[in-house]
Amino acid sequence: MSQKIINLTCLLVIQEVKDILATYPETPYQEAFAQAELFNQLINQVLSQIPDQSYTILYESEKLPKNPRRFYSSIEERMMVEQLIHQIIIALLETQTKKTLPSPASEDNRSANAAMSSNKKVYRWFGY
Repeated sequence: MSQKIINLTCLLVIQEVKDILATYPETPYQEAFAQAELFNQLINQVLSQIPDQSYTILYESEKLPKNPRRFYSSIEERMMVEQLIHQIIIALLETQTKKTLPSPASEDNRSANAAMSSNKKVYRWFGY
């Protein structure tokens, strides 16, 4: 009979992240984390902050637990995980936004380049 080692903490975190993201506005939060890469990054960062993770062995005939929340040892642990998820959602979205927005320096450069090229057109018109 084959066996699988299952990270129960991972199941719990995935469920919590999905539930918490559902409480956020669709734009930009749910749209951003609909991307598999960003969602996985969120899960990985949360898991890396949880020191004691739980594992189990499932046999071929067994199914995954339907309610991973029963693995919390206390309400304080649950609140800590939820707070951690909120913090990482905000941090990742800020990082993602910084990556996609042009920096002010690059906007200044574009403006300067546009001004220089328009000046060249004016000079050409005057025969320079």
